[in-house]
Amino acid sequence: MTEFEAACGFTIERLRTFCRIAEAGSISLAAKGDLTRQSQFSRQVKELEEFFGTKLVERAGKTIRLTEDGRKLAVLTQAYFRSVEELRSSFSKDEVVRIGAGESVFRWLLMPRLVELQGLSASARFEFLNQTTTQSVDAVKAGHIDLAIVRKDAADDSLSALPCGSLAYALVVPRKLLPGRTAAGFQLLQNIPFALLTSDGVLAKGIQALAAKLNVRLDIRVRAESFSLLISAIETANLAAVVPVPAVAGLSKERFASIEADELKSLTRELVLVHSPQAAALRENIRRIAPRISSLFGG
Repeated sequence: MTEFEAACGFTIERLRTFCRIAEAGSISLAAKGDLTRQSQFSRQVKELEEFFGTKLVERAGKTIRLTEDGRKLAVLTQAYFRSVEELRSSFSKDEVVRIGAGESVFRWLLMPRLVELQGLSASARFEFLNQTTTQSVDAVKAGHIDLAIVRKDAADDSLSALPCGSLAYALVVPRKLLPGRTAAGFQLLQNIPFALLTSDGVLAKGIQALAAKLNVRLDIRVRAESFSLLISAIETANLAAVVPVPAVAGLSKERFASIEADELKSLTRELVLVHSPQAAALRENIRRIAPRISSLFGG
């Protein structure tokens, strides 16, 4: 710490603390319940406020809210730390490339091709993180991960995006529920016990909107938070469901029928590989690997 820093209250450590508090939404959460650190963090925020000559946070009980000036400082500080981390990574000889993806992409697209992905670069070691789409996009923006495979509509103009194939969905129905039914396609779900994924709001809303449009009453018996739980539920309780097309291969053909339903084409997701332009500018591996991953998945 320089004499200037000590005298004015401005240090890198205080900025890092401010970022932690901004991300956590409270001093106690940022300090992870440590009373000594809470006191230290509160003092550091006050010192930053004295240095900048403005209020950075407003306290409301145990939580805090950033003021307009506080939000400006948080954005600039987070960008600074992100750039430093990207520069540090660019100097590393054993570079780690972190890739995030939601459950369906992670399980049925990434996992079967882990060996191929690792072979894309001899100078990088890959780490794969299972996150929600929102978490993946936010993590790329914050510099916590380098790449993410997400829905095309989830990416915004602040990120570079390359096409990365698509993920289609299939209707699976227990064969024991089919005798005597004459309806076809999505209409077959009329009053059939059904399992619905709830963690993926976009897919769940799409299925329910399609049912409403076609006047199909969904008899929802299970609402599952993950595809793993959803598939376990339909196998255990003989329920119908809409699942990613690659998941059908893992179901018993004797017990389940994959029903042709053209209506499900509207649920197909166009996927993109997103990354930060700033990270690509600093890191050669990101520039080289991103197009290769896109090509591997049909982009």
